[in-house]
Amino acid sequence: RSSLFWGHCLPRFFLFRHAMLRLLCGLSLAWCGLADLSLKLQQGLMEVAQQKSAEYNCSVSIAVRTPQGRASVAAGVVNFEQKQPAKVEDLYPWGSVTKMFTAATIMKMVAAGRFRLDDAIAPLVDDLLGKMAAKDPSQNFSSMEELWGPDLAKTTLRQLLGMQSNIPDFDTATPSRGPGMSKDPLRAELYSEPTHFYRPTELMSVPWVANHSRDCKSQLMFGKFCYSSTNFMLLGLALAQATGVENWSDFNQTALLPESLQGKIRFANSGSPKEAGTVPGYDRTSYNRAPGNLSNHNNWEVDGVFAGWTASNVVASSEQIAELSWEIWQAHSVAPKEFVDQMIPGTLRIYGLGAFNVGLFAGGQRGPLGKGYGHLGATYGYQSIVGFFPELNVSVAIATNIETDKQVQTPDSLCFSYHVAAGLLTNKTYQCTFATQASAT
Repeated sequence: RSSLFWGHCLPRFFLFRHAMLRLLCGLSLAWCGLADLSLKLQQGLMEVAQQKSAEYNCSVSIAVRTPQGRASVAAGVVNFEQKQPAKVEDLYPWGSVTKMFTAATIMKMVAAGRFRLDDAIAPLVDDLLGKMAAKDPSQNFSSMEELWGPDLAKTTLRQLLGMQSNIPDFDTATPSRGPGMSKDPLRAELYSEPTHFYRPTELMSVPWVANHSRDCKSQLMFGKFCYSSTNFMLLGLALAQATGVENWSDFNQTALLPESLQGKIRFANSGSPKEAGTVPGYDRTSYNRAPGNLSNHNNWEVDGVFAGWTASNVVASSEQIAELSWEIWQAHSVAPKEFVDQMIPGTLRIYGLGAFNVGLFAGGQRGPLGKGYGHLGATYGYQSIVGFFPELNVSVAIATNIETDKQVQTPDSLCFSYHVAAGLLTNKTYQCTFATQASAT
C-alpha cells in the first residue's frame, strides 16, 4: 500500500515542484540567473582544478567570491601516501598570504591613529623586545639597535610594508644561476630538526640576519624591491606591543579578523601542518639536491613550515582566504578603504604595501580587467596565491600541496580561474594561455 501511495503521488509532487520553480523564476528572474551563474561558475572552476591538478600532479583548491555569490572546488590528491582525494573543506598553510592580512591590520592601526606609516619601527617594538628578553635568557638582544644598529632601527613601517628596507631576510633560498646546486641552508636545518619551531626572535638572531644589513637598491623595471619576511615579523611585534601583550605568542591575530571569519581562519604559533589540521605538503624543489634532481619531501610533520609568524602562519581553506581577500579589498572590514587603497601597487610596480601586483603576472589581461592585487604564498611544501580584481569585484584564492622551483602552478591556475569568472560576468569568452596575454571574443 505504501508503494502504491508513492507511485501515485510522486509524479504529482514533481509537477508541483516544477510549477513552484517556474513561479519563483517568474517572480524573480534575478534569482534564477544567479543560480545559473553559480552552477556555471562551479562547473568552469572544476574543469580548471581537474586540468591543473593533473598537469602538476598535486591538489588544487580554488575559491572565487563575486558580488553574485561564491564557488569552491577541489581536485587532485592531497595525501599521496594514502591516495586521499582533495575536498573543498581542506585546510592549507598559506605562507606569505599572511603578509596581506598583517599589512591590512597595520593599516587599521594607522587609521586609528596608533601608528603612522613613517614612524620608525624601534619605538614600536623595543618595549616588547625588552620584556621578552628579560624572561628568556636565550634571546640575546633587547632592542632593534642592539640587534641591527642605529641606522636600521630607524627603518619605517612604510619601508617594512613595501619591502624597501635594508633588513635581511631569514629565508636562505638561493636558486642556482647556472649548472650548480640551488642552496637553502635553513631548509636543511628545518628538515634535520622537524619538531623544532623557530620563534620570531630566534629567526631574527640567526647569524645571517643579526648584525647584518643589505643595500636595497631600485630595480630597473619594478623600482625598489627587496623581499624580506623578517620585515613582517617586525610588523607583527609592533602589533603585539600595541595590543599590550607580554610575549609575541600572546598576540591574538584571530581577534583582528572580520567577524564573519572569526573561529574559521587559524594562525599557527607552534607545531606542524599535521597538528594544525592541514593537508600534507610536498617539497618538489631542487634545493640542496644534486643538479637535475628534485626532492619529494613530505613536510606534513615539519614545524618549520610555519617559520615566520605574522609573515607566514595563516591556516585556512581556499574559500576562507577568498573571503578574507574580499573583506580586505572590497568590504573594507579590516581597515577603511582610504587606508587599504594605499596598499595597492602602482601599475608597473611588483609590490605595494603588503600586496603583490597579481594582475601584472597572473591576470592575463591588459587594461582595467587585468588590474589585480593580492599575495603569493610559498612555504616549505606548499604554494598558493590570492588575488582581487576590482573591475569585476572578483576575489580568487588558489592553494596547492606542492612547492616547486618556479612556483608556476598557482598563478597559472589563477589566470584560468579568473577568466572563467570574468567570462560569466561579462558574457564573453576569455582564452587564458599562461605567461601570454589572453584574448576576449
